[in-house]
Amino acid sequence: MGFFKDKFKKRRETHENGYVSFTQDDLKESMKTNPANEKAYEFLDAAMTTSSHITAEDENKQTVNIDDVYPCSEAECDEMDRLLDRAQAEIKDPNDKFFKERYDELRDIVAWSRKKHWTFKWSLIAGCILSIFIMFYISGEVAGDRQRIENKVNTIKNWQKKDTTIAFADCRTDSLVYSIADANLHKAHTLGTIKMNYENTLEKIEDYKQKLDTVQDRERKKYIKEQIKDYENKAKVYLDRYEDTNDMKFKKYRKSVVKSYKDELRAARWLDRIVWLICIYVLLLTPFYIYSSHQYGYYITRYRAERAKLDKFQKIGFAFASFLLGASLALQFFPETKVTTIYSGGRTETHTESNPLDIAIMILKLVLLAAAACVFSFVCIFIMSYVTITAFKRNHDWSKVAAATAALTSKATEVAGKAGEVAKKAATKAVEAANEKIQQQKALKKDGNTEDPKM
Repeated sequence: MGFFKDKFKKRRETHENGYVSFTQDDLKESMKTNPANEKAYEFLDAAMTTSSHITAEDENKQTVNIDDVYPCSEAECDEMDRLLDRAQAEIKDPNDKFFKERYDELRDIVAWSRKKHWTFKWSLIAGCILSIFIMFYISGEVAGDRQRIENKVNTIKNWQKKDTTIAFADCRTDSLVYSIADANLHKAHTLGTIKMNYENTLEKIEDYKQKLDTVQDRERKKYIKEQIKDYENKAKVYLDRYEDTNDMKFKKYRKSVVKSYKDELRAARWLDRIVWLICIYVLLLTPFYIYSSHQYGYYITRYRAERAKLDKFQKIGFAFASFLLGASLALQFFPETKVTTIYSGGRTETHTESNPLDIAIMILKLVLLAAAACVFSFVCIFIMSYVTITAFKRNHDWSKVAAATAALTSKATEVAGKAGEVAKKAATKAVEAANEKIQQQKALKKDGNTEDPKM
């Protein structure tokens, strides 16, 4: 059973790759050994060179690559069938085993080319399914962030009115207390953060000035002076920001804080929409990809070079994703920090203790794992999108749809034009009637009679 399965698989791959088991030279050699079937072999040779993959240069050299025999269109299938019929009609020696085998093989090629075959890959579909789970996870995280921001905005809107100003010299940076529930604490934290950034900038300026006194290289001096000027500008910006924030009254400060959070909320909502659009796109892409992958054999062999490039891109992408996944899994073999405690009674206890390195390894592991999933999903979605779009474009006759659309558009334009003409005539008549009535009223006023002549 396994033998037949492997044989069928090999035969299917042979068809998809466009291979045959003989060459033109084989036909010529057999023609010499059996001259009675010379005419039949000529038609067999003509059938073998029907494909548009065979260039004029190939024909001039009288050599054809064995992967260029498969027909690339329905018309080429018809022509190949016709030539094979002629070859069968010209056979003189029905006992020519080589001719029969080659004839049956070419017939099988045409029959395979006329049928539709499934070409979709489960690995790509699995990648799309994985991407959907990733999108759902991201959507949940974004929804949580959006809810937290909305809660903060509601808390800020419910602040009790408190006006506070803190002199720059009195503003503390050593113990910043952040509170979203209290207006004064929030403003103090904001001012303290600005002042801390300002002081850090001054330290940078001082460091660069000290380096400037010792450096000898002219280019290095120029660079340090540029850095000093840049940090001086930043310090001025921080100082101006402190003064502007400190001068804000309660309502203005609350409005500015709400606006900053609303910008974050807008970004979260935008990201949430993008995630859902991608998710919907992938959900729609999968059935379209499967449908578009049911192609005629001549389409499969016609674009097999392109398919080979996509397969190579898939292998590289999957290999890179596998590398990232392997690197993520390898990080678990890093030794953890273990602490052994010996008690006075002689009892020994060993436990794992977290440290900054362990946290960094855990973060790196998660990043690599997410990167592997993203690369795997991107490769799958890109290939499926490309294959689906090109298949629909190549395998379907859109000229009728385009003609019908053009006719419908032309008809709609014509109807709209007629409607416009009718409306224009009606408007013209209305204007003429109004002008006529105005002239009649003017004439009545001139005669001293203000009554309507119809009365």
